[in-house]
Amino acid sequence: MRDSARDTVRDTARDTVRGMVRGMVRGMVRGGALAALLALAPAGAARAQDWVVNRYDDGSFFQGTLAPTGGPGFSVVCGERSARGLSPQQTGNMEPDITRPNAFRLFLSPEDVGFPAAEAGLSRDDVLVVIGTTGYRFAYWTWNELYGSWETDLPADDPVFAAIAGQAAFELRFDGGAQQVASRGFASGLEELRGYCRAMFAAVGRFWAGAAPAGPGPSMADLARRRIAAGCGAGVRDQAGAIQTGEIDGDGHPDAVLDWRAVRCAGGIERPYCGASQCSAEVFLSSVTPLRGAPEDFLGLSLRLIPLSNGAMGLGLGGGWGDCERRFGRGDCEFQYYWNGRDLVPLNF
Repeated sequence: MRDSARDTVRDTARDTVRGMVRGMVRGMVRGGALAALLALAPAGAARAQDWVVNRYDDGSFFQGTLAPTGGPGFSVVCGERSARGLSPQQTGNMEPDITRPNAFRLFLSPEDVGFPAAEAGLSRDDVLVVIGTTGYRFAYWTWNELYGSWETDLPADDPVFAAIAGQAAFELRFDGGAQQVASRGFASGLEELRGYCRAMFAAVGRFWAGAAPAGPGPSMADLARRRIAAGCGAGVRDQAGAIQTGEIDGDGHPDAVLDWRAVRCAGGIERPYCGASQCSAEVFLSSVTPLRGAPEDFLGLSLRLIPLSNGAMGLGLGGGWGDCERRFGRGDCEFQYYWNGRDLVPLNF
């Protein structure tokens, strides 16, 4: 990543992922971590620390990282192209970490497990995670000479992750030494990281297991029509042009936007979700609305779907005079949003 991203990771990982810029995908680890019974004594008490998730998206690539904050341990990373569709030339991010769906890349600092030994070359297979008398041996770690860290790839469902998540601490053992690593926050952080990775990969049309809908359900346009019926209550006089459909979140299923400005209710308040000038604009996203139980909600003078360079659609909302004047220095404008894998976020402001 760029210097700013490396600084952020250093803040959360105590140099464990120093310089998180990496080359393109290396070969995935064959077979994951191998479990074996070992009679190993504890290496000492683990230092207090928390595992935290850091997210980064510069418009050309995104990265999610789970790392310990105050002691030894590896960092767990996923990354791919950003849904914003900017080129690496625009952002300067020419050497991102790109991982496959359903896989993580792990990084280890030489401060925790040592530098390469001259006679051993630039790969190693001596690193184990030890819990009690059970050890999980990684198939190999490769030394990155440019950035000075060890790295390997693992399936996201490798048994070692579940084993760590169920313990208060684990031992990181290697030839010549061992580190006791606290795992407080690892379980919740891993689930948060998995959710982020699934959503971000889905936004660029690449799916992790469990990311795509498990079966057929109501379409987002159907949910929008139900929303109109519920919002009007006594009946609908007119809803022509109120619903637009398009691919916003990149999961391969049509999304829908509801412009309450185009809805006329038959009884009671004719336009129940409009103020003096702006109306509610609701966005139904197939990847998250069924889970969250409600659409994303905005206000605007107008609403349209706009094509983006990554093949998805963005959201364009007409702004009021005061907002436009403050943001753009003119009385009329459009506030644009795109889906970043987690939320609809500003594109042009």
